[in-house]
Amino acid sequence: MPSKYLSTSIKNFQFFPKSSIYDDDARLRISEFNRHIATLYFIVRTKKARFLPKTFKVGEDYLFRGDIEVDGRTLPIQFNCVDMLFQSPEIQKHFTTQNEFIEYSMGAWKDPSHPHLTSSQKYAAMACVDVDQSTGNKILVKCPVKCSITKEHNGEMSLSPYQLINLANADYPAPLEILYIGKSNDDTWHRIYNHNKWGLIEEHRDETEELLVYFLEIDKSTIHNQNFNDLQMILRDESELSIEDATVATEAALINYFIKEKKFNDHHVGSDITKSDTIVNKVKSRGYTDLVVECKLEGSFGIIGTPSSGFSRKHVVHHKL
Repeated sequence: MPSKYLSTSIKNFQFFPKSSIYDDDARLRISEFNRHIATLYFIVRTKKARFLPKTFKVGEDYLFRGDIEVDGRTLPIQFNCVDMLFQSPEIQKHFTTQNEFIEYSMGAWKDPSHPHLTSSQKYAAMACVDVDQSTGNKILVKCPVKCSITKEHNGEMSLSPYQLINLANADYPAPLEILYIGKSNDDTWHRIYNHNKWGLIEEHRDETEELLVYFLEIDKSTIHNQNFNDLQMILRDESELSIEDATVATEAALINYFIKEKKFNDHHVGSDITKSDTIVNKVKSRGYTDLVVECKLEGSFGIIGTPSSGFSRKHVVHHKL
């Protein structure tokens, strides 16, 4: 008998600490992606990462080096502010290489008493972490390259420990536990900002823990599995389901898979989702025989899960309908 699979997966994601959704710089983080492209979200609990600001120094290779503490363990970290700035499409419109960008920016800084200093030597002498203004939650870097390219001549860069760990592409050294799964087909950032479950979720977090919000974009396709004269044919094409309906189905499957206790999520927990109105009306009624959802996240914060599902970079959910 021919099979017709609805296959959904995570195409892209980004995450922020809950605090960064409400701080003074939150407006700088709002984007088309976390408002309208990402239609699914996770609220994740983990051990808090904290900077040790006094450990950070900069070398002549433009790298800052220092330590971040996570769950009692010290994690050495390094980062390059110049590289972060050069990733901007606007910067790359004007400079072909990062070295060209550096030489132009540092050329604005001249010291008559040391005329032969290289750009990297000038940078190492001028760049620093402002220890007095830095905290465990953020470090404030004074970067002369940024200062030379902004109209306001403001060289300050505020960075979070999660941002730098993510850039380092090292697995986060504490479990990333999914507490809540939700969706929004309107404005996901706005949905998170005004979420009615924050109070309850905060009650289940202690001072050593952090809440992270994952914004997830899903991809969808239809897989046809048919036999022709004993030859198996597998065809994949774009699913006719709307992204809204595919999101609803994906949310139901992931809640049912990850969440085993009705603490924050209520619907689809501990039930047979193949008989739910959500799946019957939006998936099964369109001739689908199977629902397959793949949750695979790359990067430092991609190993997620719950105690019941286990913690892994890849989770696959398959339901016969």
